[in-house]
Formats: sequence, C-alpha cells, structure tokens
Amino acid sequence: MSAQFDVKAVIDGVPSRTFPAVANGVSIAMIALGVVAFLAGWFGIGDGGAVAWGAFLVGLVYTLALGQGGVMFSVLMSGTWGRWGRPLKRIAESFAFFLPVAYVALLVFLLFGLKIYPWNPSTIIEGGPVDLHPHSADVIASKPFWLTPWFFRIRLLGTVGFMLTLDFVYLRAALAPDLLMAKLRLGARAPQWWDRIIGGRTDVDATTIACQNQQSFLMPFLGWTFALVMSFVAFDLVMSLSPMWAANMFGAWTAVSGFWLTLATIGFTTMLAKDWLGISPWGTPNVTHDLGKLMLAGTMFWAYTGFAQILPIWYTDMPEETNFLLIRLFLPEWTWLAQTVGIMCFVAPFTILLSRGIKKMRWPFLGLCALIMCGIFLERTLLVMPSIYFHDPRNPLVVFTSIGTWLGFVGAFIQVVGRALASMPALVVSDPNLETHPWDVHVHALDHGHGH
Repeated sequence: MSAQFDVKAVIDGVPSRTFPAVANGVSIAMIALGVVAFLAGWFGIGDGGAVAWGAFLVGLVYTLALGQGGVMFSVLMSGTWGRWGRPLKRIAESFAFFLPVAYVALLVFLLFGLKIYPWNPSTIIEGGPVDLHPHSADVIASKPFWLTPWFFRIRLLGTVGFMLTLDFVYLRAALAPDLLMAKLRLGARAPQWWDRIIGGRTDVDATTIACQNQQSFLMPFLGWTFALVMSFVAFDLVMSLSPMWAANMFGAWTAVSGFWLTLATIGFTTMLAKDWLGISPWGTPNVTHDLGKLMLAGTMFWAYTGFAQILPIWYTDMPEETNFLLIRLFLPEWTWLAQTVGIMCFVAPFTILLSRGIKKMRWPFLGLCALIMCGIFLERTLLVMPSIYFHDPRNPLVVFTSIGTWLGFVGAFIQVVGRALASMPALVVSDPNLETHPWDVHVHALDHGHGH
C-alpha cells in the first residue's frame, strides 16, 4: 500500500463510478460509423469487398496489438520490478479485456475475409490467384502448403488462442489480490464478477504472495509467446498479402511497434481519465516523463528496424523484394501516405520526445500520444491497402471506409476498456511496489522556482 497516498479512496470510488455518458455516446457512435463504413466499402467501391475487408484487417491487427500490449506492459513492470510504471499497470491490464472481442473479430475475418489474399484460390484480388513458386520450387516448395486456407485458419486460431489463454491466467493472478483487498473493504457493494477472479480466497497477504509468484512463473512464457505469436500474426495476416515479398525483421518490427502503440495509448488514457478514475495523485509528471522516455525508445526502434529492413532490400535489388517498397515509397498514389507515416511515426515524436518538459505536461503529452496512435493506424494502412487496392486510394469512399472501420474498432475498444476500468480499482492497490522506493531519486532540472 502506498506510503504517500491512501489507496482506500481508490477502492471506495469503485461502487459509485460509472462509464461516462460522453465516452459511452462517442464510442457507440464510432461503432455505428464503423459498421456503416464497412458496408459502404463492401457494396459501394465495386471491388468485391476487398477494401472493406482490408480496413477490417487494419482495425483487427491494431486493436489486437493494443490488447496484447497491455498484458506485456504488465509483464514488463512485474518482471523488472519496475516501480515507476506501477500506477499505469491496471490501465494497461484493462486493455486485455478487449482480447476476446479481438479473437471473435479474427474468427470472422478468417471465415469471410481471406478472399483478399492473392494466394487464395478464391481470391477477389485483380490478377489472382498467384503462383506461389514462380522462381525456385525447390526453395519455397513449402509456401503453397503454408498458405493453404484451412491451415492458415487453424494456425492463427490455435496460436492466438494459446496466447490469450496464457494472458488470462496471468491476468487473473494480477487482479485477484487487488479485487480481494477491495472486496473485503466494500463488502456487498463489490461487483459480483470479482468473485470469479478471487476464487474463494480470504487472506490478502497470502494471495498477494501466491499471485506474485504465479506472475513471475508465467512471465518468461508470456514473453516467448508474445514474440512468436505476434510475429506469426504479422507474417500471416499482413506480409502474406504480398506473398512473394519477405523481410525477416518484419515480425519483430510489427510486434514491437504494436507495443509502442500500447505505450502511447496508456499515456493517452491516463492523461484523459485519471481524474475520473481517482488516480491523479499517482499519475504525476514524473510517471509520464518515464513513460515518455520509453516511448522515445519505441520511436527509435521503429525507425531503426524499418531502415534495417529497407537497406538490404535496396542493395540486393531483387524484383520480388523491391516491388513491395517501390509501390509504397515511389508510386504517386501512395508516396504521400508513406511520407505522412514517416513524419507522424518518427520525425515528429522523436523531436517532441526529446523535450523533458512536454513529457511532464498533461495535455501536450496527451496530444503527442494521439499523434502516435494515428500514425500507427496510417502505417498499418500503408502495409495492407496497396496489396489489395490498385487504384487511387484518395477516393473519398475508400478513405471513408478505411478511417470509419478503424474508428469502429477503436469505439469497441473504448466500450470494453472503459467499462472494465469503471468496475474495478484503477490502481494495483495491494502491490507493495506501488509505493516509491526509499532510495528513489528523480532528477529535476534547475528551473529557478518555475515548475514544469
């Protein structure tokens, strides 16, 4: 329990807290917009629904990365004994509540959306289906089997399902001590769903120790699973849209940039909702400063690994590899989007995050997080859409379908995460690492009496 602030107020605020009417209305409107945009793309563009399913895929990989990234932030804090991010740990864990929704969306896509892949015998893409061994059948003879629709579906549902199972075993261990501590204080006012997490436990201290040990045991398995499964997701769902193109670093680049997206979303949610959640005393400028430094590392990783993929493709100059980049970087229909992504995902955040002050100011930091969140959406769009739509993407209906469908996924994410946060303590109230370590020193620049 924090020595500086009393967490009892955080617990006492749970029974009276409701999902804000504004957030509820806006998110419902976003979901409705997403449905309309998807249907407009399906019936209005005349491409057999390719753009609609492409936009659906962008929203799916975007929100799946958010949900899984929330789990991995919690794992990171627990595994490193990190105290600085403990006030953000529960917000990150709340993102995982969207994972079942993302899994259902994945199932829908695998059942009905695979026609956007040119390797699918039933593809709706112009010029398909493609021959998967045009150059050397001996070298890539396994590709036709790997990209068989039935094996594709089983592989993704199985690997993602396994990852989500580990996630929720870990999440239950992370939540149980806090919900038990809160239930003992609130009594009958505690939500009934907490009992399924608590599981008959009655001793807070014993539960805390046992659950922390369980989290420690699961952490390496979660790390390995995250790296492998999210790489499979990147290779299968995104890279195979261009089945002749390959980049070994693509899986790591996509998985880690998804975690970077999660960091920005954690910052955005904290800055926007900390008063509603009653965690303002913990959501201090020092916390956002530390989060901003990790986001700066994510910015540099995104740029470095992106360049590390482009460089060998450039100097080997093999047609099956360069085509992917030429379309996105030099074709007039797409080059403007590539330049926008470069600015929003590297130039702007890297420059802004060099400032110590901005990382400590609430609304500028929130705006920066929003910039990164939008930048990653455009980056995912750039990866997906040129492989399935071969006309000018500035067509208003294509733009509406892409942005509207993504906003529909974001609206569903807000609904699930917002209601989860409304019904449980927004802090890890039983975690002994919530309090500041007595040796902790946070360096401040001399400002001659003017605070950040």
